[in-house]
Amino acid sequence: MFRRIRFWFSKVNLRWRLTISYILLIIISLSLLGAGYYFKSSDVILQNASETSLGLVKMGTRSLDAKFANVEQQAINMHVDEQLFEFFNTTDLEERYISYEHNREITRNLMKYFPDSPDYYSVNLITSEYTFGNTPSFWFPRTNLKSSIIYQKGTKATTNTSWIPTYNLLEQFYSSKASDRFQYVFSATRYMNLSSNKNNVRKFLDENVERPILVVNFQETLIEKTLKESLNIKGSYYYVMTPNGHVLSTSRDRDEKNPIDENWLTSAAETNSGTEYIQVDNKKMIVCYSIIPSTGWITAVFIPYNNLLSTVPNMLSYTIFAAIVILLVAVILASIISGKITLPLKKLLWGINRIGEGNFDTKIIGTDILEINTIIRRFNQMNQKIGTLIEENYEVKLKELEAELNALNFQFNPHFLYNTLNIINYLAIENKQTQISEMLVELSKMLEFTTKTSGEVKFQDDFEYLKNYVFIMNLRFEGKFSIKYDFPDELMETKVPKFFLQPFIENSLIHGLSEIEHGGQIKVAGRLEDGIRIFEIEDNGKGMSQEKIKSVLTKIPADEFRKSIGINNVDQRIKLLYGKQYGVQIHAIVDKGTKVTIYLP
Repeated sequence: MFRRIRFWFSKVNLRWRLTISYILLIIISLSLLGAGYYFKSSDVILQNASETSLGLVKMGTRSLDAKFANVEQQAINMHVDEQLFEFFNTTDLEERYISYEHNREITRNLMKYFPDSPDYYSVNLITSEYTFGNTPSFWFPRTNLKSSIIYQKGTKATTNTSWIPTYNLLEQFYSSKASDRFQYVFSATRYMNLSSNKNNVRKFLDENVERPILVVNFQETLIEKTLKESLNIKGSYYYVMTPNGHVLSTSRDRDEKNPIDENWLTSAAETNSGTEYIQVDNKKMIVCYSIIPSTGWITAVFIPYNNLLSTVPNMLSYTIFAAIVILLVAVILASIISGKITLPLKKLLWGINRIGEGNFDTKIIGTDILEINTIIRRFNQMNQKIGTLIEENYEVKLKELEAELNALNFQFNPHFLYNTLNIINYLAIENKQTQISEMLVELSKMLEFTTKTSGEVKFQDDFEYLKNYVFIMNLRFEGKFSIKYDFPDELMETKVPKFFLQPFIENSLIHGLSEIEHGGQIKVAGRLEDGIRIFEIEDNGKGMSQEKIKSVLTKIPADEFRKSIGINNVDQRIKLLYGKQYGVQIHAIVDKGTKVTIYLP
């Protein structure tokens, strides 16, 4: 059988050989890739679904934590309440007749810190004998709370809020059995060592005065409403537990067995939040858990694995369908590609098209046909020569551009002048010509900056050069002008063309302010706007006409270059460095002044 297939395959032309080989390769590759894709994508999608459920649990946990943390904050605020301090700072509170008005007064005070909200079941201040504040029903007693766990834990909560897990109000205070979920509450208690702060003097309750206990009761249904969004998968349920396993709230029947042991709770408390796979009643479950920071309670949502898997798209059907579609496309492509491979003239046409698009590095592989192979070889040689010529021409253009840029930078070698200035400086110092010495020092700094760097420099360095120049000009013109700088710090470390501001200051002094004896003003500022650096030089000189502006910005011929290096030089350098969209703009009004704007990327 294998020999027959091999014999038949040897008789098939090259195009069909390539087509069949390509199809077989696609089938084998798709089978391997499809199997791997199915298993991997199912795991990834399932993991994403688990992460989504965990995110809902964390969201519910954060919501509960915000409500619980508010209790601690408001309790701290109540410690310095003047009205509460005055009311409870008495030793005869137990003997005082507590009227309805007294209770209303305390209730109004409590509502300042805990306004009416469905989150709270009740907010009270309790003493050993009496309960202040509104109680929504008779289930929370008004008197004789001294022996209750709420009062006892509250007296110990001196540094922070103590939380009492869920309990049944009727069973707690009246020893009566009841199953109504609305009778289940959990409480926050806080020992209130009230104080007064008058005239910057802090005063606490007298030592023999009984401190009240703040009690904030929450209905268990608050947890149920908050975590409702987390139960978005059929069959899922939640538990809220203390670290030792006490169940505060659950969406299941309270009589059902807790699916979590203490070892798991300890591990969950250490990791803070996460997702795990566990077995509950021989069923695989995904548990998403998170810790409530303010209480340390653990919120856990249990999701049946199979129910979560049912929410994942049917990856097997999708994978098979995609494989069939890809296979059909592959068969068509195999036929087309094999046909192109057997037609070397199409390869040559493809190469010519590539050259027309500017891809001069294209290489065409030769064939067994001698004539066509000769054409292809000549074609490759021609293509290589064209690419070499273009590359050489490109390098020549780059060198011309570099030469023009160097010419525009207009640099000279100032070493001889620099040394000569130092000698003159020493002579000025010896002859006590301080002003001349200062001018020589500033000029030396300018020459040193000119020698050390070229092309682009940090704006901070170029700015220092500009200030040295202005210092010398100030001495020369003896108070004829004043100059003001305004540059944000963010521009100082950016790169700028060297000497790009100095020619404009010089132009303002030599031309703009030439007819002003005093009161000349020059403003130099910079800013960053929409990713563009904008520098502005403005003076109050005689301005210039539009014809003059045009002539200043006109490109200078080579023979006149050294006669007029300045504004046009800066404009040309900017365009060479950054592009033609950047450069210099001049706005001037005759006898009003000139404003130069420089745009850099």
